Formats: sequence, C-alpha cells, structure tokens
Amino acid sequence: MSDAKKTTGVIAGRATTGAAAIAVAVLLAGCSPSAPTSETTPTASVEERYQEQLAEQRLESLVDPISPLPAAAPTTPAGTTLGDGEWAVVGREWASDQTTMTVGVVPISATPGDLEADFAYVPDDERAKLGDVTPLYVDYQYALLEGERMYPAMTAVQLVLSDGSLADIPIIVGGLGPSQTDAFCAREPAASDFPQEVGDVYQGCKIFLIPKGLDAVSVQWGGEGVYTTEGVRWPIPAA
Repeated sequence: MSDAKKTTGVIAGRATTGAAAIAVAVLLAGCSPSAPTSETTPTASVEERYQEQLAEQRLESLVDPISPLPAAAPTTPAGTTLGDGEWAVVGREWASDQTTMTVGVVPISATPGDLEADFAYVPDDERAKLGDVTPLYVDYQYALLEGERMYPAMTAVQLVLSDGSLADIPIIVGGLGPSQTDAFCAREPAASDFPQEVGDVYQGCKIFLIPKGLDAVSVQWGGEGVYTTEGVRWPIPAA
C-alpha cells in the first residue's frame, strides 16, 4: 500500500473514532441530571410572599368562638344588657375612608391581678402613681360578621365601676402598659392588617384599674357611634 493510501486510512479512522466519541458524549450529556432544560421554576414575587405571610398570621391568630356567632343584623340597640357569653352585634366605621362593617363582641373572662407582682418591672415611684388599685384583666372575643375588614375592638371595651364611673387604664411613663409586655394579658392581634373573611374570630385582653373601695359591676361596649352615651353591657364574667 502506498504512503498516500496509508495516510488517508489513518485520517479516516481517526475521524470515525472522533465522531463516535462525540456521539457518546452527546448521549451522556442528554442523560446527565445536571443538563439544562428549557423550563424554569417560577419565583413568587415580593407581594405574593407578603400576602402568604399575612395569610399565615391570620390562621395563627384565629380562635374558636366562646358561643355560636350571631347573625350580622340587626345590630344590638344601645342600652341593652346581655347575658354571659352573649354576643353584641355592632356597626363600625373606618374613620379614614368610611368603610363600614358589622362586628360581634363578647367578654369571656375577668381575672383579678396583683399590682405589685404584675407591675414589678415598673419603678416603685411610677407604680405608686397608679394609686391604691387592683388590676382586672378582661379577655374578650370579636368577630367579623359583615364587611371586608374590621379594626381592633379594644378601644371600645370598657369597665363600669360601682359608682357609675369607668375604670382607668394603666398608663406608665412613655405610654408603656403591661398589655404591651406581659403574657398574662395578651394584646389582640392587628387583625385589620390580615386578609379577613366573614366569620373570623380573634381574642384580646384589656387591663383596668379598680380603686380601693369600688367594685367592677359590668363590662361595656361603648365610646363610639350610637354607643357613645349609652353602651351595651354584660355582667362581669368569671375568671
């Protein structure tokens, strides 16, 4: 065989071998788990993740109602006295945009406390300014009965004393109160921030101070709307 034919045969053999190697490499690459694909995994936007977080917070904050929820209408007239565990149905309105809603409210317990023990974190001179009083921790539930959202119930939950006055709420230097720091009176969640649904029930607690010589006689929903001058009242619930 001539040298030219030998060279041609060698080149042809190398080409065939190289083609086979490339084919094997392509095949292996196609089977490799790290091979890139044309599809990509969708990523949630910042807004979507934020809404998911709010939805989780809502579920964590919901509670079972102390008694069956009432119908959204009619609302409870001002001056009504209700029984233990009986829901008041009240209309409310956001002052900022006049959004209206119907909300259910009911006190569920009232637990006496000890001023020195419960307010031990407050300096003695500041605690002394509160006077000779006994704290009472009133737990309550509130529910969205009609509408798209509600704002917190705490502002209108009041405690009526035996002399007809309303009990004070403890104010500490800087506006700090035990309801902001202590587990024995858990603040109501900021439910107005959640994506709410009709039937959602939440729970909160409010601290009142009862002066020596006076007693708590009723819990009242008042201080706003038609209830400004005459509220809806309940007997003091058991602890």
